[in-house]
Amino acid sequence: MVTATIHDRLDAVRGDPGHHLVRVPVTTDLDGHEVAVWTHVLIGEREGPTLTLLSGVHGNEWGHLGFFTQFVREFDPASVAGTIRVVPTANPPALGALSRAVPDDSDQPDVNRSFPGEGRRFTWLAEQIATTIADQVLPGSSAIVEFHVGIWGSALGSSIIATDYSDPAVQEQTWALALAFGTPMIFATKAVSAFPGPRSLLGFAGERLGIPTIGSMLGGVGFAADLERGWHDASLRGIGNVMSDLGMTSAGREGPDEALVYETVHRVNPKAGGLLRPRRIPETFGREVMAGEVLGEIVSPYTLDVIETLESPMDGYLAYFARDYPVRPGDWSFGVIPADHAGTRWVPTRPG
Repeated sequence: MVTATIHDRLDAVRGDPGHHLVRVPVTTDLDGHEVAVWTHVLIGEREGPTLTLLSGVHGNEWGHLGFFTQFVREFDPASVAGTIRVVPTANPPALGALSRAVPDDSDQPDVNRSFPGEGRRFTWLAEQIATTIADQVLPGSSAIVEFHVGIWGSALGSSIIATDYSDPAVQEQTWALALAFGTPMIFATKAVSAFPGPRSLLGFAGERLGIPTIGSMLGGVGFAADLERGWHDASLRGIGNVMSDLGMTSAGREGPDEALVYETVHRVNPKAGGLLRPRRIPETFGREVMAGEVLGEIVSPYTLDVIETLESPMDGYLAYFARDYPVRPGDWSFGVIPADHAGTRWVPTRPG
């Protein structure tokens, strides 16, 4: 059982070592319930940096909850210098509906596209949630790791970083953060000027707040228990690597000696709805695939015929995959990193 001192605001946490729990209020919804962002504040016995771990901006991405729970329960103040802020559910209304976005009729239902931008701030629920996180949870962080652990039936295997922060120092620190985390694949994208955009947490925190920020997209749910356990362990190891790199612990860094960096990925998702049946089970992140290789097929749940074949469009590496599950047109299935793209390269993960 997680036990902690409960506060009603972050500034009420005075620095006493241990586990503090803060319910950061956002607003009151139509059903009368308060919408709040619960934040665990783990304070070490020695002064040091502040690391923020955040997930659940999309309500159908809940696979992190297992290793977040383990991390919080096993926190030992005596072994840590600094503070860790843990936000397990950044978007409570979406989690309650098990949906990606806030289940309302607003113009802006996706919290991860609603962080403050230029001009006035609007009052849609997603924007109020994002603004509360932006104003009260993220400031003061030395580094941020946000987690997107795939929807049920699909799994991703990379970290994601922005390559277009305007501050060179933040850019350099972001690369160091991603290499330290230790995921064997890193998606390097123009997150401020392109996907996922300046109003995503990744774009906002790095560009507007100047905080080195990476996303971890490692793992999925609905797979074999040992496979999911391996992804959970890798995420915990990544958090430990970041803490070590920031000087928060004396533990050494663990992980691969090199990582596959890529700047583009081709989605091989279905145009038709049906039952996705992968060709290979189990699959492996980063394995080489060949142009024309059949990755899976879509079976009609009515005629039981194969109505679509999903093929790799090129030689490359597998970025993400799925298990057999019902899909709608465009749902997550497979992603292929092109081998011959100029931005696809292997880099060492350790200095020197």
